Amino acid sequence: MANANRLTYIDLSSGVSLAYDGKSFDERFDKKSFIGSRVSYSDVILHSFKVPESMSDEQLQTNVEIRMYEDAGLDLQKKYKIAYTKKELDFEDSVLVEAFAVEVQKITDSLSGVLSQSKHIDFLALPFLSFTTLYKNKIIKAKNDIFIFLDEDEAFLSLYKDSKYLSTKSLTNLNEIIKKLELAGVDITIDELREHLSSKGLDATMYERGESTLFTELETIFSSMLSKINDIVIYNRSVFGFEKVDRIFLSTKSGRIKGLREFIHNFGMQGVEVRDFNLFRDEQNGNFFEKIIASYVYDKMQEGDFRHNLTMFKREPAFYKKESGKILLVASSVVILSLVFVGLLWYENSELQKQKNTLQERYDMIKTSESSYKSKLSSINKELQVVRDKKQSIEKRIDNIDKSMSRLEDLRDVKKRHSAFVIAVNRLLKKHSLSTMKIEIVGKNSMHIDIVAQFRKRDSITKFMEDLIDAGFMGIRTDEIKVDNDIYISSIEIKR
Repeated sequence: MANANRLTYIDLSSGVSLAYDGKSFDERFDKKSFIGSRVSYSDVILHSFKVPESMSDEQLQTNVEIRMYEDAGLDLQKKYKIAYTKKELDFEDSVLVEAFAVEVQKITDSLSGVLSQSKHIDFLALPFLSFTTLYKNKIIKAKNDIFIFLDEDEAFLSLYKDSKYLSTKSLTNLNEIIKKLELAGVDITIDELREHLSSKGLDATMYERGESTLFTELETIFSSMLSKINDIVIYNRSVFGFEKVDRIFLSTKSGRIKGLREFIHNFGMQGVEVRDFNLFRDEQNGNFFEKIIASYVYDKMQEGDFRHNLTMFKREPAFYKKESGKILLVASSVVILSLVFVGLLWYENSELQKQKNTLQERYDMIKTSESSYKSKLSSINKELQVVRDKKQSIEKRIDNIDKSMSRLEDLRDVKKRHSAFVIAVNRLLKKHSLSTMKIEIVGKNSMHIDIVAQFRKRDSITKFMEDLIDAGFMGIRTDEIKVDNDIYISSIEIKR
């Protein structure tokens, strides 16, 4: 059982473990705590679209999956983990849905370092949603904020209005900056670039004569980045009423970029507060961004909010919480209680048998003097009959227990047959990428399924029914196929 008040967060890139209890961090691995990590921004597939405000959560979940495969181009041959968030729009009867998807195999490969330390990950976070923890824990006040993270293979910004997440966009990462510098004739490694941004950055006074090209190129790259940010702000102003930028938080893993504040102000954002990610009240060292995500994951674990949890590496439940464990425990309890009860009955029967033997001896003794003890003999015979009746009652109770045990075995066999039935049908549903609205088992050998398919994939229902027949199922028939908003809904009956 994991300690609900403690989190171990494992850094995606470095593999460093951070233990966090909601107050302080320390670099160690606590195997008894919840385990958290994050996906790389570059591995996330994003797609936004509008839906009617009245759409139910179940309909929206189905709609999100369909739109992600059709509009965002997900590969039907691959497995994905999909989540989404809804954003209210002013003066409209619709909501904006932002959906997120990650490819299972790609994420598994990316997290190989994390999975070498822990086989399960309780919460796998989306990095651009993590800044909500700063507002929740009152580390910063709610304003119109832009958070920017620049790293080797990922770079992005997140917009927040009054502590609420609005949108995210990718930016130029450090490897891409190095490639642009190489084209300009500047040869620099990733470690040298990190150190250079930290020590000289965008401060023109720190550069020597021979570094003019480097400064000019960095100035051009960051000017282009700020122009893109300005365009994003203008778009969000029209959609969400994001009027102005109050603060910009920008960091690399090494921390702040020297001269950034003056550079942003000179670009035309004079009233904007510029800070890095070193925001925790207690002094912190190291990668501030990963600590922000660790705090976010801790919040979600405490709240029990798993809506945006992309993990596919769930912790195995305790044996007694598994269905098989529950069945086995119940069955074991029944068997043990039955054995105890049978033992008690056997003991009681044995005692009764001893009483019978004693009474029989007395009867034999009295029989030799029948004439003088006739009245006593009659009384003893009555007692003997009572004992026999009691023995017969006990034997009936034992017989009833045997019958109950047989019924329990029959119930277990029926459950196994139902499980095999459902698994076989579910495998064919997955094969044809069909979604279901309802699955109902009827009796021992019949199942009703309501299947949902798009208009252009309606043949998948027919192929699904053909595969059911090939798999040996009988009585395959569909009562009705109806169309609703370009979606086929088919009710199918299956017998075996």
